[in-house]
Amino acid sequence: MSTIVSPQQSRQQELITPEVQELINYKPHWLVRKGSLVLLVILLVLLGLTFIVSYPDIIPSRARLAALNPPKLVKVRQEGKLIRLLVQNEQDVVQGQYLGCLESTALFDDVMKLKKWVEESIAISQSSTPDIVVNQTLPFLASLGELQLPYQQLQDKMEIAKQTYGKGYYQLKRNVLAMEIEYNRKLKQNNQQQKAIEEQNRSMLQQEYEAYEKLAKDKVIAPLELNQYKAKLLSGMQNIEQLDAAATSTDISGLGKTKEMMDIDKQRLDILQQLRSGLFELKSQIAQWCRDYVLEAPESGKVLFISSLNENQLVVTTQPLMYIQPPESRYYVEMMAAQRGLGKINEGQTVVLRVDGYPSEEFGYLSAKISYISNMPGPRDSFLIRAELVNGLKTNYGRSVFFRNDLAADAQIITDQRKLISRFAGQLNNLIRR
Repeated sequence: MSTIVSPQQSRQQELITPEVQELINYKPHWLVRKGSLVLLVILLVLLGLTFIVSYPDIIPSRARLAALNPPKLVKVRQEGKLIRLLVQNEQDVVQGQYLGCLESTALFDDVMKLKKWVEESIAISQSSTPDIVVNQTLPFLASLGELQLPYQQLQDKMEIAKQTYGKGYYQLKRNVLAMEIEYNRKLKQNNQQQKAIEEQNRSMLQQEYEAYEKLAKDKVIAPLELNQYKAKLLSGMQNIEQLDAAATSTDISGLGKTKEMMDIDKQRLDILQQLRSGLFELKSQIAQWCRDYVLEAPESGKVLFISSLNENQLVVTTQPLMYIQPPESRYYVEMMAAQRGLGKINEGQTVVLRVDGYPSEEFGYLSAKISYISNMPGPRDSFLIRAELVNGLKTNYGRSVFFRNDLAADAQIITDQRKLISRFAGQLNNLIRR
């Protein structure tokens, strides 16, 4: 069945070109047809997110990591060759343990033997009799280097002490003096016995004289006979005085012998004290040698090598060799904040730390909480802020930061979590007030 076209429609079809016909028949993309609606929805979603999403207020600062018990750095006091390495990396050590030894004119093993002997001898000298001290046998050591001279001096002092406390001149003389003092004591005791007898004799003569004196007064006997009894009495009294003089002489002699023995004992004590002083002096010089040539653990903990260490390696004083990581350390952060924005900082706020040398893209960041804010400004009109690390030296990526003294970091103090709508309103308010 054919369609009848009116003359008017025929004329319209003649006026519409194929290009126009194609444009009329084209159907637009849905994004074009509904773009306004999509844009409106997006704007509404973004507006809704401003009520949900929070953005923190941040105060930037520079921070320094510190510790109450930080790892202790170990390095040499003088340049030299590391001839002995006595520990391995990550080995547990105790305080005072030797870690290594530098090259010296003295052999490390000989010095250690001498050190042990000196410490044992000092302990014996403080708790034992002098005879035990001087009977100690000094080990024969010929490779002590700069310690050889004080070692020889101590050996000489020990020989003198052995002669003094052994069966030598001082001991023989002391024995003789002890015998003389004992003889004087017995002589004095005998003198006292004789004096007691003479006192009794004098007492009887005194009584006899008094009896004859009465007879002489009564003229029973002649005065000449009385004088004879008086002479006997005076003779007895003279004997007592002579015994007193002999006793005094014995005491003086005994005091002299006692003084000589005291002098000998003092000389012996002086020699023993010189020996003890020599022990302490040698101990001090050994300690100085160890400070110069031996690496010693300053604290108990774990050894952490800073770089590869090998025996016969040349080391210098400026070269850090290893750290001793204590079993327990407490780390914290110190920051300086200017007066601008200080009123927004409060205790308990979070601090984000990006440590220098540990890129945050790879290692992450550390978290801390503010625990102290100074009330008094420092020399640069800034205030000290202290923060405690929440997870120690472990970052948000689970990686650990190795602590070093004065380890620096960029700090961001998060003072407030504000909604985006609040920030936009604040900015708009500022524009209106302008």
